[in-house]
Amino acid sequence: MKESKKTVVNNDSKNIKAERIPYRDMWLVLVYFLLFIFFAWKVPFVIGALILGYYFSVILSVPYDYVLKKTGKQFLAIASYVFVIAIFVYAIASFFPIVINQINSVIQSAQSAQLNLDLPSWALKYLDEFKSNISSFLAQLIKYVANILPSLFTMVVLLIVTMAGIESIRFYFKEKVHLLFIDDPKYGEQFIAHFFSNVKRYIRGQVLVSFISAALTTIGLYIIGVPSALTLGILSFIGGFFPFVGLLFTAVPMYLLAFTSQGVKGMVWLTVVLVAVNQTESWFYGPRIQGNNLKIHWFVILLSIFILGSVLGLAGVLLALPILIFVRDYWNFYVLRLRSEK
Repeated sequence: MKESKKTVVNNDSKNIKAERIPYRDMWLVLVYFLLFIFFAWKVPFVIGALILGYYFSVILSVPYDYVLKKTGKQFLAIASYVFVIAIFVYAIASFFPIVINQINSVIQSAQSAQLNLDLPSWALKYLDEFKSNISSFLAQLIKYVANILPSLFTMVVLLIVTMAGIESIRFYFKEKVHLLFIDDPKYGEQFIAHFFSNVKRYIRGQVLVSFISAALTTIGLYIIGVPSALTLGILSFIGGFFPFVGLLFTAVPMYLLAFTSQGVKGMVWLTVVLVAVNQTESWFYGPRIQGNNLKIHWFVILLSIFILGSVLGLAGVLLALPILIFVRDYWNFYVLRLRSEK
C-alpha cells in the first residue's frame, strides 16, 4: 500500500499532523461507529443509560469545578455536587406521581362529563367520540409507561452505576484507547480526544443556557399559577439538552398541569411563557453562550434527531448531536487528509 509522507489537516483552531495516511484506522473507526449504532438499536436502554451517565457526569462537574475554582475548598465543591444530585432526585421522584395523578384526573373527568349542550345530534356525536378518544389515549399512555417500567428501572440502575464509575471508566479507556488503532495510534487518540472535547464543550455551554431557560420557565409557571413549578422547571432544564425534541417532551406535562389547574386560560398563558422563554434563548443568551460550538445547521440537527429517534428511540435522541459531531470530526481528521493527497 502506497503511503505518503507528512500530511497536514486543518481542524478548527489547530493543525493536526501525522506521518502517513492511516487507511486501516479510517475504516476501523467506521467499523467501531457502526457497531455502536448496532448496539444502540438492539439494546437502546443500555446505551441510553451509558450516554445519560456521561451527560450527567459532565453536567454535575460544572458546579463542582466552578465552586472549586472560586473558593478553592473541595468540601464546598463536593457539597455543590451532592446538592445538584439531590435536586435531580427530587424532580424525578415527584414528577411521575404528579403526572400520573393528573392523567387519571383528566380520564375520570372526561368519562363523567355530561355534554348537555344545545347542539345538533351529529355535533354531540362527534364530541362524544372526541371525549372517548382522549380517555382511550391517556389510558394507553399509562399502559405504555407501565409496560416499559422494567426497562426504565434497568436504565436507571445502569445510569447510577455509570455515574458512580465514570472516572474509573475514563481512566481505563484513556489508557487502552491506543489499542483500537493500527496505523497511527497517536493520531487516533487525538481524534478521540478531540471528539469528546467537542461534546463536553457543547454540554458545558448548554448547562448555562438550560439553567437560564429553566429559571425563567419556573418563574413564569409560578406567576401563572401552574402547580409543581419547580419540578417542571427542573424537567425543562434536562429537556434543554435535546434541541426541539426536549421542548416537546417537557411541554406535555406542563400543558397537562396547566389544563387541570386552570383550564384553557392556563394553557394560553403557558403558551405565552414558553414562547417568550424560547425566543429569548434563541435571540439573546443562547447564541452568546454557545457561540459556534456545533457549527451545524439547525435543520440538520432537527432532521437527525427525528430520524435517529424514530429508528433508535430514546437512544437515538440522546445520540443525535454526538453523532453529528462525530461525523464532522471524522471528516476533518480522516476524509480531508485523503483529499489533500489528490
